[in-house]
Order: sequence, then C-alpha cells, then structure tokens
Amino acid sequence: MAHEESTQKELIAGVFARAASSYDRIGPSFFAHFGRRLVELAQLSKGTRVLDVATGTGQVLFPAAEQVGSKGSVIGIDIAAPMVEAAVAEISRRGLKNTEARQMDAESLDFADAVFDAVLCGFSLFFFPSLDRALSEFHRVLRPGGRLAVSTFAEQDPASKGFAELLKAYGYESKLMLHALRTPEAVEAALGKGVFENVRVTFEEADFVYADEEEWWAMNWSLAQRAPLEQMSAETLQRFKADAFSMMRAYKQPDGLHHPRRVLCAIATASA
Repeated sequence: MAHEESTQKELIAGVFARAASSYDRIGPSFFAHFGRRLVELAQLSKGTRVLDVATGTGQVLFPAAEQVGSKGSVIGIDIAAPMVEAAVAEISRRGLKNTEARQMDAESLDFADAVFDAVLCGFSLFFFPSLDRALSEFHRVLRPGGRLAVSTFAEQDPASKGFAELLKAYGYESKLMLHALRTPEAVEAALGKGVFENVRVTFEEADFVYADEEEWWAMNWSLAQRAPLEQMSAETLQRFKADAFSMMRAYKQPDGLHHPRRVLCAIATASA
C-alpha cells in the first residue's frame, strides 16, 4: 500500500510539474475565479494565520494573503516543485512579506500542532491517496475551532462529461482523481469523520468562455486533464482532438466556446 501511495504521489507531482509553466494561464482563469470565491466563503479575518494546501501557482494563496493583510500570514504548500517555484516567483514579484510557499506532502505536514487559524484546500482533496490522513493533518495544525475551507468538483457539466466519455471511448481515463466528492453528501461524509464539525456545503457555478477550440484545447493541456492525453500516440491524439472539437461545437456561441463549471465549496470548523 505504501508503495502504491508513493507511486500515485509521484504521478500527480509529475503531471503538475509539467503543467506548471502554463497552469491556469490559458483562456479565462478557472482556478483563480474559484480560488477567490473560496477565500470569500472562508471569511478570513485580518491577522489570520492561514495554510493553503496544494497551492499550485497561488490561485487561493494570493487572495488569502490580500484578505488577511500585513498582520496576517499565509503559507502555501504543494507536492510539485515547479508549482512552488512559480508561486515563489510571483510572491517575489508582488513584494509580499506575509506570504511564502514550500514544497510539502499534504499527508505529512511539517508544522507544529495548532499553529493555523484556517486551512484552505482548493480542488485537491480527491488527489490524496490517504484522504483521512490528510484531513487528520489539517485538523492537527488547526487551532481548536479553526476553519477549514475546501472546494471540489460537483457533478460534471455536459462538456466535461462529454470529454470524459470520449476519453473512455478511446480507452483512456484519468487516474489522478481517487475520491468521488461530487455531491454535498459525499463532502460532508468525508469531512465529518470526527475531526470537523459544522460542515456547510454550497454549490457554485460559473461559465468560462474560450476564444475558440484551440484555446480550449490548450487549456486542457495546462491542467490535470493532460495526464491521459500524454499517454496517446501522435496519431491517436490527432484523432481524439478532432473528435473533441466536434463535440465542443455544441457549446460554441458568437462570443466563443462556453464551458460552464460546477463546484462545491465546504466550510467546517476543527473540533476541540
């Protein structure tokens, strides 16, 4: 089991390392939009000490840093070194003194107990090989009564579902997402195993408009969706791309290619 978990983490780290240079930078910024929403829902106070787990290039990190102000502090962690390097570079560019990023495993946090007022985690719970262990670590580093704010994907929108079904028809599936957290009940069950209480789940939906099929295709390569695409031969990938473009024409309007996203955000408190 330990070997399998290590292999899974290496797979995840590798995919995101290869995506880091363009991550969420092609077309409308999907993760940045929901990152801001997660911070808004978390209602962070000025001076708050925050940990952002699976920080990526900072889509939750930077809104959180702005919210807590100069007297607060935010640390972002990620398992993929290139993601951390990108976040560190942006921290430097912005001249932030209350923000840092470190490479770290979410299931083995290198922090003392009860040192954070809030833990945030955007679109990552489903990647953790041992979700219970990760949540236990979140609880450990939170002060009693501290706040947890997480986001995950809700039931798939038609475009995402069509893309997944097309992958399956070609004999490929993304093996990165290990946990089905697509309903409020599933999220509540995962968080409410004795360590978090007062779990509140809200549904969010937003429409993202891409200039054309090529921009939409490039977006997929900048995110975790690249994993199954990387496994295809050049010939297979060319055929798959053509079929994907054909499928996405149903979502094309005069202003571009529309791809709505459905998301669940959960807020909970750490039990004493």
